[in-house]
Amino acid sequence: MENGKRILVVGFLINFILFGSLANTTLAGPGIYYGRVVGFVFTTLIHVEEENGRISAFWLGHRTHLDSRAPFLGDRVKIEYGKDRLGRNAATQITVMRRK
Repeated sequence: MENGKRILVVGFLINFILFGSLANTTLAGPGIYYGRVVGFVFTTLIHVEEENGRISAFWLGHRTHLDSRAPFLGDRVKIEYGKDRLGRNAATQITVMRRK
């Protein structure tokens, strides 16, 4: 009887940990960001400035789709992004709106 209770408690704890970790995962939809390109870090990170002066960083990777061409400094861009596994802003699509 004691062994049966122990198995029941261990099984309950395993299920609690498993379902508790799954309940904390959140799925975020893609965000859209408009701004002007103000900097690059190598080819993997792009800095974009909003109209109010706030600068955000977006990571580029092999899944980033460029509509027409790669953006240059001063270009106005539309960036669709999501969060990657490390919590960074990962760009999924970049559209160059106009040259400023």
